[in-house]
Amino acid sequence: MDQGFFMNIGKQARAFALALALGVAACGGGGSNIASPGATDPGTPPGGGSGGGTGGGTGGGSATCPTGTTNQGALGSLTVCQLTGAITSNLTLPRVTNVAYRLNGRVDVGIDLGGSGSQAGGAAATLTIEPGVTVYGASGADYLVVNRGSRLIADGTATDPIVFTSQSDLNGTVDPANSISQWGGLVILGRAPIRNCNAGVAQGAVDCQAAIEGVTPTALYGGATANDNSGKLEYVQVRFAGFPLPGTAGNELNGITFGGVGSGTEVSYIQVHNNADDGVEFFGGTVSVKYLVLTGNDDDSLDYDTGWTGNLQFVVIRQRNGAGDNLVEASNLQASGLPGTLNTNPTISNFTFIGTPTRGTTNLNGILLNASGGTPGSSGRFFNGIVTGSTNCLNVTAANTNPAPTFNSILFDCPGAYAAAATTAINAGTNNSTATPNTLGGFFPGPNELARTAVNPTTLGPFFSAANYIGAFSPTENATNSWASGWTYRLFGSSGCPTHPQVATGSPLNGQTRCTISGTIATNLRLPAGNLYQLVGRVNVGADIGTAGSGGPTAVLTVDPGVTIFGSSGSDYLVVNRGSQIFVNGTRAAPVIMTSLNDLTNAQIDSANAIGEWGGLVILGRAPIRNCNAGVAQGAVDCQAAIEGVTPTALYGGNIAADNSGRLEYLQVKFAGFPLPGTAGNELNGITFGGVGSGTSVNYIQAHNNADDGVEYFGGTVNGKYIVLTGNDDDSLDYDTGYVGNLQFIISRQRTGAGDNLVEASNLQASGLAGTLNTNPAIANFTFVGTPTRGATLLNGILLNASGGSPGSSGRYVNGIVTGSTTCLNVTAANTNPAPTFNSILFDCPGAYAAAATTAINAGANNSTATANTLTGGFINGTAESARTAVNPTSVSSTFTATTYIGAVRDSGDNWWRTWTCGLEAATPC
Repeated sequence: MDQGFFMNIGKQARAFALALALGVAACGGGGSNIASPGATDPGTPPGGGSGGGTGGGTGGGSATCPTGTTNQGALGSLTVCQLTGAITSNLTLPRVTNVAYRLNGRVDVGIDLGGSGSQAGGAAATLTIEPGVTVYGASGADYLVVNRGSRLIADGTATDPIVFTSQSDLNGTVDPANSISQWGGLVILGRAPIRNCNAGVAQGAVDCQAAIEGVTPTALYGGATANDNSGKLEYVQVRFAGFPLPGTAGNELNGITFGGVGSGTEVSYIQVHNNADDGVEFFGGTVSVKYLVLTGNDDDSLDYDTGWTGNLQFVVIRQRNGAGDNLVEASNLQASGLPGTLNTNPTISNFTFIGTPTRGTTNLNGILLNASGGTPGSSGRFFNGIVTGSTNCLNVTAANTNPAPTFNSILFDCPGAYAAAATTAINAGTNNSTATPNTLGGFFPGPNELARTAVNPTTLGPFFSAANYIGAFSPTENATNSWASGWTYRLFGSSGCPTHPQVATGSPLNGQTRCTISGTIATNLRLPAGNLYQLVGRVNVGADIGTAGSGGPTAVLTVDPGVTIFGSSGSDYLVVNRGSQIFVNGTRAAPVIMTSLNDLTNAQIDSANAIGEWGGLVILGRAPIRNCNAGVAQGAVDCQAAIEGVTPTALYGGNIAADNSGRLEYLQVKFAGFPLPGTAGNELNGITFGGVGSGTSVNYIQAHNNADDGVEYFGGTVNGKYIVLTGNDDDSLDYDTGYVGNLQFIISRQRTGAGDNLVEASNLQASGLAGTLNTNPAIANFTFVGTPTRGATLLNGILLNASGGSPGSSGRYVNGIVTGSTTCLNVTAANTNPAPTFNSILFDCPGAYAAAATTAINAGANNSTATANTLTGGFINGTAESARTAVNPTSVSSTFTATTYIGAVRDSGDNWWRTWTCGLEAATPC
């Protein structure tokens, strides 16, 4: 995946649109003109087109239908080629331009050969469907049955999936979100063992068979051939199906029904969307499936019973709001009195199940292990999963003990209580959680998912692929590069703007839904991926609770992976007030981006030099600060101050060192910064931390081309790791007013001829305040690359400032590289409470060192002012850096990660900065 997609979403979107237009123009020839669903617009149904292929005509009923089908005229611009009755010899449905294949009534592939495979009157046949073909039904009476002994080869591709759908879908009259039951479905019957025999024979015996549900006249499944082969399904969609058998309540067609299907059948990359009954149901058998997507189904999404013992890996389920039943229903039904111990017991790994809490007044389950009908409960082995959205994540009506169900490495996040049997099952496993909230971005893992310990699926059996994460998707996947991207239907499309008083739907932008956010967010708000979010003016998260915590209201803003937030001018910015929180749940593959409207709409934006195009991000907390705005002691509960750049005034500070303002993870802030009108030097930074406490988590953040400082810390105790500061127009890193946090792994690089200090550290306070809360952070493993001048001004690498008559700032610096500036270190006046320290720093600048700087450098160990840097790529350690003796950072702060090298980037194999940042490589411009 080209990381530039994330780093420059606006320009990439425009380029993508152009590429798409060129691609469509190029798509003539013999290919189908029925759109590849999900490729660019997951909501667009197949159908229509302009023809121009070699399929025998130009549509409108005039194309030549293949042998074995009959021409039934036109459906819009499509030629309808019809299948009816029983297919008793091999038949191929080729991909023909402007042709769709109609199932008229029940269409059988072959005639049942029985459990033995030799039943008199049977006939074997194979139906082959080529990639890109569309097969449809017009009513619930239209469906496809693959009988025992016959096969279906539906072998699509990621770019040309095979689509089974309805006539309404092809007509363009379907409601893609809510339509169901518009045709029958797909039924595949095999000779693998089942439990629910219709006669008094042993479970799994050759004569153990049963009638499949939803089909009339009766169709049978089951036998004793565990590796029976019913063909292949790959890259197949089934949409808007499901139909009740008239006169028999609960006897309905599923999207795909597998009855006694054997392990010789290949099934992968399957989606069932909006089926009226279950999405997929397994009635016994041994068939296994990888890459399964179940969306919007109206009963259970996944149903299995009567002795199914197959495997599933990489499964996504999402219900429609207010629809569906269980995400999973597992049963063990059988006719009474049959001998045998063939219990329902599949193995399911790497799944993401997202339910809806209720249907009407009924509370819904995530996973239901069912024991209805007096039979012993179902079993199953569940690994590496996420279950959320339902009222009850797990309901065990009665646990089977032969074997008992098992759950390992499952994140259960549902509000309902767990009954005794469910609690027992969960507690018997390892690494399960019922108390951790999900941080999913749509379907993709966030910090809480990534922190869970996973089971190695390859230990479960040869079917399973290695995956060291929970859920259906890996940490590096997103909506454009996952295993489900491109071939699925409406899986990743926007669900619209969140319902919230401060959110409104604006005009589309770059083909995406624009959601505007304004005013004060007084209740919790989550921003899901798929939309663009515009800040209108100053947007507050909560209202200030003050130092005593008596104000408010408070709120939590959660931002999902891959979300883009933007402003159109310097007056558009985000303020997280004291007592409220922001959770930016970006990932390496899908960082959260805060940027400007110009970045999203202007293909000619100068991403190397653009600055000040919107406001920025301000986070305010109640941790101790030095610069009180009233005559109270530094760090006292009433020690607070007005943050710079914000109007009306917003306050920060207090006495809660561990105050928690949320989490920032994989965040880019670009092209921000703006001066407060009429107040020189009072400007918004890229990210401003005011009195933010150590309970706040900050990792993997970038501030690019801010008009003021990249990141500034006004007091507080917050720590940070993996910080990238590029092209900022004032100081890259600024800290003052009593900041005492710890920072590790920092890359700072200035634009040529721009910027001021790489680091400016101050200790300012209002005069006459009591206390000794001096600015004194610890900074480890940094690579600071400056520019020598800005106009006639010679620039500093690190400036420890004592302006304003206050004592100088301090700081503890270890394992660093400073280069590019005229002067690497400038100490206007050294603080002695405590004094600044420098250890294992390579200073490589041409300017002379004044006395205070020389004293500070010489007081440390393993520093050098005479070694030339050998950085590669501008910031990656070379031979000179690798030769330097490093300090173990954990000796400076327990929050630091142990390292044995100086600088932020150990060598060319150290790529913590890659894929989620921009502007550090030519290949990833901002």
